[in-house]
Amino acid sequence: LPTGTDTIHFIHRTDMPEERKATYLKIISADKPHKAIQERVWATVGGNRVVYPGETSTKTSDLVTVKLLLNSTILTPGARWMSNDIKDFYLNTPMERYEYMRLPLSIIPDKIVDQYSLKDLVTPDGWVYIEIRKGMYGLKHSGLIANVRLTAHLAKYGYAPTHRTPGLWRHHTRNISFCLVVDDFGVKYLGKHNADHLVKALQDLYTISTDWTGELYC
Repeated sequence: LPTGTDTIHFIHRTDMPEERKATYLKIISADKPHKAIQERVWATVGGNRVVYPGETSTKTSDLVTVKLLLNSTILTPGARWMSNDIKDFYLNTPMERYEYMRLPLSIIPDKIVDQYSLKDLVTPDGWVYIEIRKGMYGLKHSGLIANVRLTAHLAKYGYAPTHRTPGLWRHHTRNISFCLVVDDFGVKYLGKHNADHLVKALQDLYTISTDWTGELYC
């Protein structure tokens, strides 16, 4: 059986801190014609019932920043453009503060019930409790903790956000910059070795897709 990603742990109801409340599971289904797997069903956290004491938002590029970087690419001799996308950016980010959720045993597949011995954990009224230890869709702060992790990772390779323009990043010494919107990168670079440096830096932690077909030539 699969070993999983260590994102959630099934727990006894009594193992949840007394001051915390468990939110609910929300099941989403959608058609995604532009994706390889078009019919999708996934589980998310009921974020409206999560009480998170810290900041939950993060800054991203606005449309003006993206347009300016695109124009700069066109007008800079020798500059090129690429785009990158991080797969499952909101998922699997370790959390210092765990969250809690519950779901009815009746909706859990039998093989999962058997693998994790959930009949030993179910409450008398039929609920199974979960401790969430990594980022999941629906958590209010998923985007923030994912961005903090990305910032710390790319800092090791010389990349950092600019001080005055939200979502605009530069390398300390290399001729490359990019605008970031959640998990999407629009990158201006001079010299493919600089683009390869960013791609390798991202691949050291994430699974990414890279599009070189959108190169812009002056």
